[in-house]
Amino acid sequence: MRTVRRRGLARLGRRAATIACLDLAIVIGLGTHLAGGVATGASPSAIADADPMRLLGMPLPDVSCPRAPLAVGKGMFVVCPTWTAVVSPSGVVDVVSVYGPGNTVVDPFTGALPQGLAWGDPIAAAWTALGRPNRITSVYGTPTLVYFYDGKSYGSLELQFDSHEQLTRVNASLVH
Repeated sequence: MRTVRRRGLARLGRRAATIACLDLAIVIGLGTHLAGGVATGASPSAIADADPMRLLGMPLPDVSCPRAPLAVGKGMFVVCPTWTAVVSPSGVVDVVSVYGPGNTVVDPFTGALPQGLAWGDPIAAAWTALGRPNRITSVYGTPTLVYFYDGKSYGSLELQFDSHEQLTRVNASLVH
């Protein structure tokens, strides 16, 4: 029983570390942007613009999007016009994030969201469409529903809601 709890705590710790790294990278990206250091450029490909989550588990192609080393851990943070990614030291995309209207770092993602979700969906609509989440956290200070998947390009989805409980961000990750 203790081993099961330790594995669960370790998994939760890895997820929290990934989320912390992603948030820290966004803050760094925002700071760099406000300081005038973020170059604008095209995303890596039409595939990434249409569905950046398809990049999960693939090597990131040569991009003109700004990159920065992760402040915690190894790897890179990539900020493209409508999405961001965390890339492992080996160049593989581990996490992709898309954002709804009102984000100060990137433009709103206008492509189709996974699982039929839409920006501004309330928590109740997401819960009805996707069922009971595997985890519910408030790691961002607002509600976040976490769903685990098998047989998809992503191992998990984190749905972040604002203080009005409307969907504002989707993180797709290889981590289950």
